[in-house]
Amino acid sequence: MKMVMIKELGNVLQIMLGGVVLAIITFAYLHALEAVGIQFVHIFGLVAFILSAAMGYFRLPSWTVPIVSVIFGVVADKYIDESAVSSLLEKAASANQRGGFLIVVYFVITAVGYISGAYGRHYIKNRK
Repeated sequence: MKMVMIKELGNVLQIMLGGVVLAIITFAYLHALEAVGIQFVHIFGLVAFILSAAMGYFRLPSWTVPIVSVIFGVVADKYIDESAVSSLLEKAASANQRGGFLIVVYFVITAVGYISGAYGRHYIKNRK
């Protein structure tokens, strides 16, 4: 009887911890998604995406993705005023004021853009 209760307690703790981890992952994902959305609305993120898609399409080396993301992140942090757009979402507004977070956001944007460009080239090549 005691062994069954310990096993059930272990199952309950596992479910609770799994729920907490899932909540943390969901919060981080939605927070990052809001930040990426703000960058696209501000057009500077769209420019980074298009540039990285062109890099992937024209087969530039993949090690250029982190370099481009750092450049775009620093430029967005230092020279772009995002207060008008980011005031719509309060959580992402405070995170976008941190340069390190913007570099991570632009890394996601440039990595997805690079992969999209590479797949676009592959699709066009195989279509012919």
